[in-house]
Amino acid sequence: MNVQIEKTLSSLRSRCIKGIYAENSEEANQGILSLIPIRSTVGLGDSTTLNQMGTIQTLKEKGIRVLDPFEAKRSRADSEEAQQERRRIVREATICDVFLAGTNAITQDGKIVNVDGAGNRVAGMFWGHPLSIIVVGRNKIVKDLDEAFHRIRKTIAPNHFRIRAVEMEGRKRKTPCVATGECNDCRALERGCNIFTIIEHKPYHSDICVIIVNQDLGLGWDPSWPADRIDQIKENYKKFVWIPPPVP
Repeated sequence: MNVQIEKTLSSLRSRCIKGIYAENSEEANQGILSLIPIRSTVGLGDSTTLNQMGTIQTLKEKGIRVLDPFEAKRSRADSEEAQQERRRIVREATICDVFLAGTNAITQDGKIVNVDGAGNRVAGMFWGHPLSIIVVGRNKIVKDLDEAFHRIRKTIAPNHFRIRAVEMEGRKRKTPCVATGECNDCRALERGCNIFTIIEHKPYHSDICVIIVNQDLGLGWDPSWPADRIDQIKENYKKFVWIPPPVP
C-alpha cells in the first residue's frame, strides 16, 4: 500500500467513515459483497469505475436486486418510455438499502468531493440509505480541496463531456467545454457541473464505506503524470463510460 492511500484511509477513519483497501477490482468486488446485508436492494449512481470493475454484473450474479437508473437507456433508444423508467428507478434507488457509487476525487485528509448534473448520484452518497459504499481508484486521490476542485473543473468534467460528445459521437451537449476541452464556468442550459458536494464526516443517519482500489479507475489524473499513463486512463474510460445517444 502506498503512502497516499494509507494516509487517505487513516483520514477517512478519523472522520468516522470506514476505509477499506483493495489491491485490485476483484478484491474490491468481494469487499462490496461482504458489506451488503442479505436480501438488500442496491441503488446505483452512474459510475464508470463500477462498470470497469464489473461490479454490477457481479452483484446480479449473486442474486442481489440492483436498481440501475441507466440500464434502460443502455438497452434501447433514448425514448420517452426509457426516460420515464429511468426517473422511476432514480426515485426508488434514492431510498433503498444500500447505495453504490464512485467519486470524482478524494483528498488525502479524507474529504469526498464530487460534481453532479441532476444531483441523485451525490445525494445518494449521504442521504436515504443505511449504508453508502463509495469506490475510488488510486488516481482520484488528491492533496487537498483546492486540487480536487481544480482537477474536477480543468480535467475531469471537460474531458468527460468532450469524450462522450465528440470522440465517442454521443449526444452533442451545447456547452463550451465540448468545443474547447476547457471549463469556462458557463451558464449554458445543458451545463453538467451543477452541484458540487464535499462529504467531510459521517452523516447522522447513514454509514459510509470508502473502498480505495490500487488501480487507475474512472476519469482523473494529474497533468504531470507520464503521458502513457494518462492515455491509458482515457482509453479505459472510453470502453466503459455510458454514451448518451445522439438526438435524431
